[in-house]
Amino acid sequence: MMKQIIKKTNSKTIRALRSFFVVAAIITYTSCEDNILPEAGSIPDLTPPEAGFSATQGAGPNDEWKTYTFANLSTGATMYSWGFGDGNSSTSFEPLNTFPGEGTYTVTLTASDNLGVESTFSEVIVVVQPIATVIPDPVLVNNDFNKLAKSSGSPCACAGWINKSLGDQGESSSGNGGSDNVVKFDNNEPDHVYQEFEVTPNADYTITVISSFKDPLNGANPSMLEIRVLAGSGYVNNYSPTYYTDTVDFPQDGYGYATISQVEDPTNNLISPIVPISNPSDTGYLPNIFTFNAGNNTSVAFFMRGIGGAASGNFGYNSGDEEIRVDSVTITAD
Repeated sequence: MMKQIIKKTNSKTIRALRSFFVVAAIITYTSCEDNILPEAGSIPDLTPPEAGFSATQGAGPNDEWKTYTFANLSTGATMYSWGFGDGNSSTSFEPLNTFPGEGTYTVTLTASDNLGVESTFSEVIVVVQPIATVIPDPVLVNNDFNKLAKSSGSPCACAGWINKSLGDQGESSSGNGGSDNVVKFDNNEPDHVYQEFEVTPNADYTITVISSFKDPLNGANPSMLEIRVLAGSGYVNNYSPTYYTDTVDFPQDGYGYATISQVEDPTNNLISPIVPISNPSDTGYLPNIFTFNAGNNTSVAFFMRGIGGAASGNFGYNSGDEEIRVDSVTITAD
């Protein structure tokens, strides 16, 4: 049928029919293309890619401040090209970049989709080394164990350091070139010192204890000196610590930690493991170093006692056979 029609038409008609079929073919192709879904990650041309990002400076004790993390805020894009203004580049979605040092850098992100449509976003990053946070040293009252007045009773090197719920008070004694300037842990007695102080959460601290032991007696119960730092989470219920500045203001009982079982609970201790100071067979005053991290605490307690003796009495512990003397306790922020 079609052949017969073509034979009866002139050349103009044939050209017209050819044009008709070409146009029809084009129209048909275009109509089909409109019904094809976009490739993954692409969007209709009416909403082309839009580039965008935010930058976060690193933090840490060393050079982490030079490293930035880039959060990609682009929309409608599948490919990314970063230039960091320092010669570095990346095609990652959310890259890291370590800048060479302080300075001003123009960071540029070009975001594109599978159709080749591009969008560019730039931002000036000013890299500056942060000012280091100064963590204050804890404030200890009477950390040299001088013979001072306390809230009741006679003046004592233990002034500011008593918690009678946890043991007997250490006594004043002479040593290290002075008179009444050390605290004494008698042999076979549950002597201790205890004081609460403020700390900065997650900060590291160093404790230096200057102590002296009498000559070893080589008995069955050698004396040892135990150091603990107790988390504020272990304080008695509903207790808010007060940081006194005068020894006569310190309470002597019924505050902070109330039992030895609380003191010995591993979850309350910030020094781990507990390693007591043994008799060094040297009667001189020697330094002993300990470290701890404050964790999430804003308040902690320092607790020191003599151990090694046969457990007895209300507190369940005693010093060993030799007397121990402590000249000072110093705690510093690292």
